[in-house]
Amino acid sequence: MPSYRPWGSTEDGRIEFESLTDETLEGALKVLRESFFINESVSKAVDINLEPGASEELEELCLNAAKDGVSVVAIDITSNEVVGVSFNKIQVSDSSTEKSYFERFSDDCQYKSSKALVDFMIDIDSRINLFKHYNVNCILEIMFLATHPAYEKRRIGELLVTSSLELGKELRRGKNVRTPVTIHGSDDLSNADKIPTLASAIMTSNYSQRIATKLHFDQLIEVSYDDFEFNGKKYSEKINKVHQKCVLVAKRLA
Repeated sequence: MPSYRPWGSTEDGRIEFESLTDETLEGALKVLRESFFINESVSKAVDINLEPGASEELEELCLNAAKDGVSVVAIDITSNEVVGVSFNKIQVSDSSTEKSYFERFSDDCQYKSSKALVDFMIDIDSRINLFKHYNVNCILEIMFLATHPAYEKRRIGELLVTSSLELGKELRRGKNVRTPVTIHGSDDLSNADKIPTLASAIMTSNYSQRIATKLHFDQLIEVSYDDFEFNGKKYSEKINKVHQKCVLVAKRLA
């Protein structure tokens, strides 16, 4: 048996999709540095790459998510390099007054830019209670989705989402498909006994929104980038005019 869990490939077989492992973690973070933090809409709006330390703080958020063992990467089989990643997080309903996972992370943020991005996610999530709306108690959140710029227009983002959904469905079927990843010296799984019945995502570009439509996600909330500011400028002033809204989407893992 391989040390990773395969989830399929592109039609030409050149890109394979696997669960994130120790061996692919650094490559996945490299894709974030060379794609997500540079090109993703909200990252641009809050100047992630202009504030030293902010991107590293968001990498720590991804490492925390990786502990759940449900993230997925795309691999170029000719070079064995990671060319895409979906850092996924298990979110659990909490009926108490305790702060959410992202709220706790925001409280600990040391950098203005990274805190602004996390607070943006908190704001969008707060506009509808997905747990109550769908009557579920566990959600697989597609948190950070990125494709390396050299591999765009090859359906990698779509297939990363498809792979994430299939992983979630396998969990719901009772299959043990979590893959432990060593983070800060420990490979203990977080939320190891939690079974998601819904997938969700905040789609921040037209490209990811088209993926959600194609894969039949429910489109729940649209929010204009005119509604947010950072350092006195509206997000919409700093983001490509093609991408002027974000959409909260969800899909049952039936």
